[in-house]
Amino acid sequence: MALSPSVVGVCTVVVVLVGWMYTKCTRNKLPCPPGPPGLPIIGNLLDIPENPAWYKYMSWSEEYNSDLIRLNVLGSNILVANTLEVASDLLEKRSANYSDRHEMTMLNELCGYGWGLAFQRYGGPWRDARRLLRQEFDTEAAKKWRPTEEKASHVLLRNLLEKPSDVLNHLRHMAGAEIMEISYGIDVEPHDDPYILTAERAVECISATTNAGSYLVDALPILKYVPEWVPGANFQKEARLWKASVMEMLHKPFNVVKAQIAAGVAHDCAMTAIIKSDAFKNASDKEYMEDVLRSAVGSMYTGGADTTVSALGSFFLAMVLYPEVQTKAQAEIDSVCAGRLPEFSDLPLLPYVEAVVKEALRWHPVVPLDVPHRSTKDDIYNGYFIPAGSLVVANTWAILHDEEVYSDPLRFNPDRFMKDGELDPHVRDPRVAAFGFGRRVCVGRHMAYDSMWMAIVSTLATFDIEKAKDESGAPITPREDYHEAFLCYPKPFPCVATPRSAEHRALIELCHCQ
Repeated sequence: MALSPSVVGVCTVVVVLVGWMYTKCTRNKLPCPPGPPGLPIIGNLLDIPENPAWYKYMSWSEEYNSDLIRLNVLGSNILVANTLEVASDLLEKRSANYSDRHEMTMLNELCGYGWGLAFQRYGGPWRDARRLLRQEFDTEAAKKWRPTEEKASHVLLRNLLEKPSDVLNHLRHMAGAEIMEISYGIDVEPHDDPYILTAERAVECISATTNAGSYLVDALPILKYVPEWVPGANFQKEARLWKASVMEMLHKPFNVVKAQIAAGVAHDCAMTAIIKSDAFKNASDKEYMEDVLRSAVGSMYTGGADTTVSALGSFFLAMVLYPEVQTKAQAEIDSVCAGRLPEFSDLPLLPYVEAVVKEALRWHPVVPLDVPHRSTKDDIYNGYFIPAGSLVVANTWAILHDEEVYSDPLRFNPDRFMKDGELDPHVRDPRVAAFGFGRRVCVGRHMAYDSMWMAIVSTLATFDIEKAKDESGAPITPREDYHEAFLCYPKPFPCVATPRSAEHRALIELCHCQ
């Protein structure tokens, strides 16, 4: 009996997969890193843990006595680095081989996010976009955006004064408004701004699709051709809906600013500064460079807004759960900023406040599993063979909860960064892992950190962040409950921000927000 074309097709795919996996695993006599044993053909497809996957990866490191563990999913090697040493050795010291990204079919192709700088393949367009952004956001250059960050923090204070229990929404608006002004010079609406709402919908797809193993189509790209109406192809509908917002986020603000430039009414921002730069003006291919610029500034929202919202959300939650930290930080601020709002010039005079910022980054990392890096060539590490095309994921959660570095890591404790009243330089700074690794480190990390510091110090200076109360007047202790995906942030929790005194209320009401 003749086989049907569909059966022949399936058999062909199976044979190719088996041959591919056999070749990858036998072309070098050295072993691959250890990990859970897989099944024939599909490998560890059924072993990919659901979030919070970072805990399972940590446990596998203990089980297999290796800081680098391996899974094989349909022939694709996924390596998880559970310590800073391994992540740095591969992603920093060997960055020439570990700076690529994998295809990410669901996110980049189906959802249309292939232009995103964090997920773009390593190559000329990516390097050119990074080069444009570095001139605006490197360590010193990023300081020119501090007035905007200060203004955004003052707006946050005003919003907390008006609606003291709507903390997370205020944080989202602050972060979105700040990024839109810095990137495009666009002033957003006080509430329900269309730019921010579009960007938040677009960012949903990043959170849902980026972790390795989230969607089968990433392991079997041929599935991208399956029509939306086929049972089990709901991912196609999800991608279609996300793509509309992704494309709008990329094009709409960019085109608005282009029109403003043509009319001579554009505001100073990263986009206009880059257009005036020699790198942009002297480009031989203007159309190509405009596409690079569009993707560069479009990536700023996803690179900065979510980091800020998540870390500041953790800060507010921690202040409710650890009021002694708040009291200590306020005493330090009062000793330096009595009768006025804090300024960036106060930063070196407030070491404990900076320790609070560091702990907010460490306690619940925004990205517990870093975006996978892809190796471009075969490699050997500590006697293990790493084939070209392997995905290497840094377990940021494990690195920032290493008990040998941070004692009692689940506790929010800024004092771990202090010694004799000053920051202890010997304690690992969470920024070594919180913003990524190697050539893929977040280009806007300095701006994001400044923004966090200003929001935290301004809030601590003027408000007491307290437990909300139920109908009977009893305080409500919130749960340490997080939305756990590629991007992690606290789920809505009850709390109230109360002005510390009539004098502090007056400072808020008089602060410059324009």
